[in-house]
Amino acid sequence: ITKNGLWIKDKIENNTIIVNASSIDGVFLKDTIISEFNEEFDILRNIQSNKIDIKNKQWIAHNVTLYENNTVTKKENLKIISNFDYEKIQSLFSNLSSLSLFELIDLKKNYQSLNYSTTEVDMQLLKVISYPIYLSLMTLFSCVIMFATKHTKSSTFKISFGLFASVLIYYINNFFNVMGKTEKISLIPSIMIPLTILVLINAILLYRINEK
Repeated sequence: ITKNGLWIKDKIENNTIIVNASSIDGVFLKDTIISEFNEEFDILRNIQSNKIDIKNKQWIAHNVTLYENNTVTKKENLKIISNFDYEKIQSLFSNLSSLSLFELIDLKKNYQSLNYSTTEVDMQLLKVISYPIYLSLMTLFSCVIMFATKHTKSSTFKISFGLFASVLIYYINNFFNVMGKTEKISLIPSIMIPLTILVLINAILLYRINEK
């Protein structure tokens, strides 16, 4: 994904396919140019289309201008075989966890230029920004648990309680992340509610320890 739109490199049999689309609208690539090359990377044909249906791996291009063998042909529809479909392209867009803060900001700009939803990028940006707070709260939670259970001799209970707490926190985080991604709730609450729950749990446990 660049400022020039979405680029896809594909390989069908021995031919290399380069796809460049200016934007994505639902399951359609808009204003797309497809170049097909042979093994020696000689150009075989160019396909220009203002709308391509990518619901499945047999794409359907509409209002096609085909450049092949030094001739120009107009076609109403043209079927194009690909290894990519809408779901696969969308899953590639969603792999954001390995990107840095600055890379996410650049990616958001590119998504906007493609008219592609920036919800998941915004979610990842908020996660990166709030991650130090989350780590601090989890460290405090671990310390509080150790103080709260220091008189408990059973190691099995301590391990079981720690695992239960970890799993519970994971599912709470995951639940609110899904709610944010699906836009059931806004993104900021989807990040802040799990952190607020951790703050409240830590405060309650610290209060009880202080009472003892």
